[in-house]
Amino acid sequence: MHESSKLSADRAAAAPPAAPPLRASRLIARLVALTLLWWVVAGGTVSSWIVGVPAIVAAALLAPRAPDGPWRLSLPGALRFAAFFLRESLRGGVDVARRVSTPRPRVAPGLVQYRWRLPDGSPARALFALCVSLLPGTLVANLGGPALLIHALDTGAPVATELAALEDAVAAMFSLELTRSEPDHA
Repeated sequence: MHESSKLSADRAAAAPPAAPPLRASRLIARLVALTLLWWVVAGGTVSSWIVGVPAIVAAALLAPRAPDGPWRLSLPGALRFAAFFLRESLRGGVDVARRVSTPRPRVAPGLVQYRWRLPDGSPARALFALCVSLLPGTLVANLGGPALLIHALDTGAPVATELAALEDAVAAMFSLELTRSEPDHA
């Protein structure tokens, strides 16, 4: 075998596999899911569709080129997540406003470590970390390693339970199975 032929064969073996062709039904499902997600995130604002429509179309067309993994988006899971997101955002805003607007604020700030159950390297971890702040009085302080460090406005609140519920909702959206054991909350 010539050196140039061997080099070409090595390059072909190292190249990532081509994305499968996009079927119309899959494109429509992605467009619907992304449209619903945009509607939730934008709060139904009509003027947001100027940016939203091109972003949705681009995301739907580029999604097949995203890296494959042991996950896939689930439309029912995404709808349940959207409902969860709206409910928790409202609850979180009301709770924090109630805590800090009283003459004696009811806060006990501190750090909580939460060991996540989502698989390493999945986009679900990024979404989970981004959504932590929607829970009442929580914010990610550090997300390196097998656990997140969460700043909580009230360490006496059921922060670990709320984080586990958020993680379950994110996992359902990405069709991921989480370990059945109780997450390790330190």
